[in-house]
Amino acid sequence: MTKVLVTEPVHENGLTLLKENGFTLIPKWELSEAELATHYDSIEAIFVRIGTLTAEFMAKMPNLKVVSKHGVGCDTIDVAYARANDITVAIASDGNAPSVAEHTLMMMLNCAKTPYHMDRVVRGDYSTRTSIKAFDIGARCVFVFGYGRIGVRVAALCKAFGMRVIIADEKFSPETKQQDGFEIIHNLDEGLAQADFLTLHVPLTDKTHHLFTKERLLKMPKGGFVINCARGGIVDEGAVRELTKAGHLGGAGFDVFSVEPIVADNPLLEAERCWLSPHTAAFTAESLERMSTQAAQNIVDRFAGGVPTRNIYALEVYSPDHI
Repeated sequence: MTKVLVTEPVHENGLTLLKENGFTLIPKWELSEAELATHYDSIEAIFVRIGTLTAEFMAKMPNLKVVSKHGVGCDTIDVAYARANDITVAIASDGNAPSVAEHTLMMMLNCAKTPYHMDRVVRGDYSTRTSIKAFDIGARCVFVFGYGRIGVRVAALCKAFGMRVIIADEKFSPETKQQDGFEIIHNLDEGLAQADFLTLHVPLTDKTHHLFTKERLLKMPKGGFVINCARGGIVDEGAVRELTKAGHLGGAGFDVFSVEPIVADNPLLEAERCWLSPHTAAFTAESLERMSTQAAQNIVDRFAGGVPTRNIYALEVYSPDHI
């Protein structure tokens, strides 16, 4: 029977799917290093949620054929090692997209409507309700940076609110001007100059790390908002603190951080009007079940003939000058 190393607990439906297809599960969290070592030679698949998979760790499993991610972000996996050793890296391509898109809109609405402040007014001094400052996101422009599975959904939701939506993704050729009725931006700075909201939906790579510096964020209109439900490190967190305190940014919403769990000296903790969530945009009941099932199905497919192309991790590279 094919052995699957499961690095962390996941929704039971995924595990059941693997068992029903004849796989033997090795729960990493229940084993000591010595106990785990006895399985290395026979492990052919890894089912990983958020754990780190280094080249050194994967090299201990000479028969490893597939790494299946419970989600889409593979920055904690040494993809280069996997590819060099003919190990398929699979993702749950559609599992978290609806949930992350909704979370992104929640962050945007928090910035616009300040519900926490409203709640404090009700519970504290009701007479201060005239101090509440809110606005309609439908009267604003949103720059959706990254038009993949999540970005597509975010753009559609923003359109439903009446927002002007502009999009960017390196997959668009310079000659392409529109997609799904949205204007395509081919120069990052030109997009930022129009963006009341900037929302990020790209992977963290060497090219996207700190792509959004202080200098770039200063190109946004005064009072603009930055939303990051993608990966920590894409935005310079110190710049967000500085620019929200200075009033150039109206606020921000972050679900991801450069170091996770967030550390005490993270600049975002001192940023003004900054909404934070603990990398839980995908933590809905529906999303957790979808990701577990899809990740498990990718393992089943790998041994039944191959993982569908849409579920094979493709490293995207973004240029700061031409999107």
